[in-house]
Amino acid sequence: MPLKATSVRLDDETLARIGQIAEAMDRPRAWLMAEAIKQYVSREEWFIREVEQGLAAADDNRAIDHADLKARWEAKRVAQMD
Repeated sequence: MPLKATSVRLDDETLARIGQIAEAMDRPRAWLMAEAIKQYVSREEWFIREVEQGLAAADDNRAIDHADLKARWEAKRVAQMD
């Protein structure tokens, strides 16, 4: 897939920090910034999917009461300690 250039405005301190990390990794700053954006986008997409699944579960009355969930978690934790 061909890459397209874009621009982003960063303060001097952030740009310097990116430059230090890129240098330590022996990578260009552009590569580091592209990688950071890819990771951010993936994380945000995951979060949105999880929220949508939770909302759908609540709409379908598939939500678990907090006290029940806590009891299940504690039982699982105790079982793992045995």
